[in-house]
Amino acid sequence: MNLVAFSLRTKGTHNFLRRLWTVFARFGLTEQRTARALQALVTTLRQYGAYPTFFIPAVVLRRHIPLLRQIAASGAEIGIHGYVHNDYRTLTRQEQERQTRLAITAFTHSQISFAGFRNPYLGWTEEALAIFASLGFTYESNEAVIHDVIDLEALSPLLRSGYEKSLHLFQAVPPSIYDLRPHCEGSLVRLPTSIPDDEMLFDRLRITDPQRIAAIWSEVMARVYALGGLYTLNLHPERGLLCQTALRGLLDYATHQPEPVWIARLGEIARWWRERCRFRFDFTPAGPQRWQVRLLSSPRANVQTRQLTVLARSSPSVDKQTAQGELQQQEWLVEAERCPAIALSPATPPTVMAFLQEQGYAVTQTSPEEATTYSLFLDLPAGLGASPREQREQRRQLVDQIEALSAPLLSFAPWPTPYRAALAISSDIDSVTIQDFFLRIVEVARASRLLL
Repeated sequence: MNLVAFSLRTKGTHNFLRRLWTVFARFGLTEQRTARALQALVTTLRQYGAYPTFFIPAVVLRRHIPLLRQIAASGAEIGIHGYVHNDYRTLTRQEQERQTRLAITAFTHSQISFAGFRNPYLGWTEEALAIFASLGFTYESNEAVIHDVIDLEALSPLLRSGYEKSLHLFQAVPPSIYDLRPHCEGSLVRLPTSIPDDEMLFDRLRITDPQRIAAIWSEVMARVYALGGLYTLNLHPERGLLCQTALRGLLDYATHQPEPVWIARLGEIARWWRERCRFRFDFTPAGPQRWQVRLLSSPRANVQTRQLTVLARSSPSVDKQTAQGELQQQEWLVEAERCPAIALSPATPPTVMAFLQEQGYAVTQTSPEEATTYSLFLDLPAGLGASPREQREQRRQLVDQIEALSAPLLSFAPWPTPYRAALAISSDIDSVTIQDFFLRIVEVARASRLLL
């Protein structure tokens, strides 16, 4: 991978040359500037009862181990941002795995714990997802969701071209309920990240007014909040001080919503999602339009009810203790026109039930003759698509269909009680010093020749 040619193609000549100038303006020959920016991000989040998640390439980490240990000790989470800062989409599967293993080794030797991976340029691949899962990562944070908060028609051709190049680079998808919530690919939790981020606004669109940036990010938060999703903002430390006022504006907005927003590190969110994936509903008929419902969940669960009446609830009792935490059992008696669950035909493959359970819905299996007993009956013998692209599109459509359903339904809310949505502040530490930035060119070239 030729990093200079890659940057010219993805930024454009004008933005590339401007980027070289900003490197000298924002980085120093020592760690001091970046250390101050990182600590400012930690301090700002701490004032709101939260901490950030930082991702760093392993070769950069090796040059700045004491700094990263200090930041981790202050409460920040540290994740892997590749071995070198290159695009996994340009690598073979074998090379993706090799470089991921090298990154793990570097982190292990540095005695800095990690749980997540974010690819440079958000350049994830299907092969990388399988690699991350096989190597024990809890989560990755790469899927970019683009929010329509920029008036493209008002942009000059130069600015619009740079902005659109970034959308293509990040493989951005439009927002949906499904895309704005975590989801699992096997054992790996996928956490979406929302754009525009600081680089797109500050450098590509030349929006430098903190109040305007705060307004844009707050608008994104409003849209994510309405859909009950996760807003992962990526704020690079080189702009951490420049965007500090804008970040405070976003945090003030998020913390003044009618229902709380959970501000958390990405690792915390991934752990919650894996906990939530084990929640279950079980139904037993208890008379005309009545059902006995057994709920298995953790004490943090938030149960959503739609078009039904809860007639009685038992006190929670501990069902079992697992490695992921305590599950409790509770019995409800509910009344509704139909059983408040989604029923699947016997021909529907188990993967569909697993997906719906992960999404938090009450789901069971029944015969077509009993279909009208339930709020929604699905007969999907072909499942939810063959290719990954088809699967994601059909998942989006199915979730949208269920969320629009006007019928009784029980479900587990996506976030722990009492939160409606989630916000994570993340930061990619691509470089700490000027030397780091220019060493990237050499390191990426060496890595592509298998010399590192």
